[in-house]
Amino acid sequence: MELAAIGDALAQVPLFASLSEADRRALAGRVRSRRFGAGETLFHRGDPAAHLYVLVTGSAKVTLPDEYGKEAVIALLRPGEVFGELALFDDAPRSATIVAVGDTECLLVARDDFLALLERAPQTMREVLRLLARTLRRSTSRVEDLVFLDVPSRVAKSILDLSEVGGAEKEIELTQDDLAAMVGATRVSVNRVLASLESRGIIKVARRRIGVVDRERLAREVRYQ
Repeated sequence: MELAAIGDALAQVPLFASLSEADRRALAGRVRSRRFGAGETLFHRGDPAAHLYVLVTGSAKVTLPDEYGKEAVIALLRPGEVFGELALFDDAPRSATIVAVGDTECLLVARDDFLALLERAPQTMREVLRLLARTLRRSTSRVEDLVFLDVPSRVAKSILDLSEVGGAEKEIELTQDDLAAMVGATRVSVNRVLASLESRGIIKVARRRIGVVDRERLAREVRYQ
């Protein structure tokens, strides 16, 4: 990615939008871009942390793998989102694994450049605090869903949440295995729920994609116990 394109991409990210054009241009000169293919790991849980990541194109999933190769999908990241910031503050290893869902491009900001930016840009620091707060709220919401929602409700709520992030098209690029890992259920159970929703005209299921047809009816599928 060329320098001008990197600067334009940074300007679209809330974390860097408040920077002056000169500061953003200077940062862009130190940022590097990297492409990842579908299924490629951006970094593993336990890896040392050296960069902040900005997702420019594509999508990626945040996972917690276990020792047997299974994984829990914590979140789906979309263009414009920033991730990998937590380990930059405490020098601890990465707390999750990030995997590209499709072809993905990211910008990598070195740890020293990121921390130096926070020291001289208070607005950027406030955006980081908002980012950390959003991550905490997302984790809390996931725990609540696992406790208070049955599998059909968790599937419906996850599709609603993910499609809302996806924008006007309301289409999610996600495999059924990933959705099962996200809601903490078997693929068979999730497939059954998706088939029911599709047969009633609420969603449309395609290869690696789920589209929302009737958002209001889908919302009514979320029933708290």
